[in-house]
Amino acid sequence: MHRKTLRLAATFVLLPIAAALVGCNGALVGTWRAEPVPKDDVQTITFKNDNTYTAAALEGNQSVRLAGTYDFNGFNLKLKTPGKPERDYKAKVIMFRTLELKKDNKKVTLKKQ
Repeated sequence: MHRKTLRLAATFVLLPIAAALVGCNGALVGTWRAEPVPKDDVQTITFKNDNTYTAAALEGNQSVRLAGTYDFNGFNLKLKTPGKPERDYKAKVIMFRTLELKKDNKKVTLKKQ
């Protein structure tokens, strides 16, 4: 009986962790808007299930549109845009509503729309 109880407890602890790791990209899918709007970084970004994204960003005083692919492992986000350098962020999704991106000692907070 004791072994069965331990196995059941381990299942309840490990199942949510496994689901989170398998579904990392799923947590990102949708449109996110930066609050407040940062200078020289992503303002809005839309992630799709097929690992593609579109975004609007500021580079200097110029608004630019970006599109490409992304990789997200639950902790790091890599944006790959043809003809541009890759953007690597430390990233975390909080309660499926807030996305925090950190790069070069700057933090951008985005809210799911």
